[in-house]
Amino acid sequence: MSKARIESRGLHHVAYTTRDAEATYDFYTNKLGMPLLHTEINVQGDGFFRHFFFGMGNGETIAFFEVNGVGEEADYKTDISTSLGLPQWTNHIAFKLDSLEALDARIEQLQQRGLDELLKLDHGWCTSVYLNDPNGIMVEFCVTTDEAKFLQTEQEALRLLRLPASEIGKDTRQQHSDAERNQGPGN
Repeated sequence: MSKARIESRGLHHVAYTTRDAEATYDFYTNKLGMPLLHTEINVQGDGFFRHFFFGMGNGETIAFFEVNGVGEEADYKTDISTSLGLPQWTNHIAFKLDSLEALDARIEQLQQRGLDELLKLDHGWCTSVYLNDPNGIMVEFCVTTDEAKFLQTEQEALRLLRLPASEIGKDTRQQHSDAERNQGPGN
């Protein structure tokens, strides 16, 4: 098998599903400041879907489908993780920021825009703030604070990837060191 890398110029888009295009627009454009760049409507049989894209910067987008009569189940869920029986944080999207100052400024912006349910974590190699969108999808803003702690050789990363559960101990677990819940300005 060839070890040739498949190169990408970045993320074009990641797509999720929504039941409420207007709430999704309000969250991503009015709360997070991501402009709505494109919307298309496609008719399929007696149904249709909207596919709309928000700009994340650098030509990258996050997109959503709002579906109506195109094969979806009536009670479909948009909260990917919890509807699959997983912890909320397992399926999420992380937006990259360049500095802790930019992260603090983002937290302030989010709070000023009425988003107070924020969780800030220092992972040791990055610091992140987490919140949920109206679709139950976890959104993260992340700053790499110590690239040396993040980088591993492929051999080390593969060793840990393949480590049997019976061998995982305290020395191999990631410890979350600084978790703080931001409950609003001044707290």
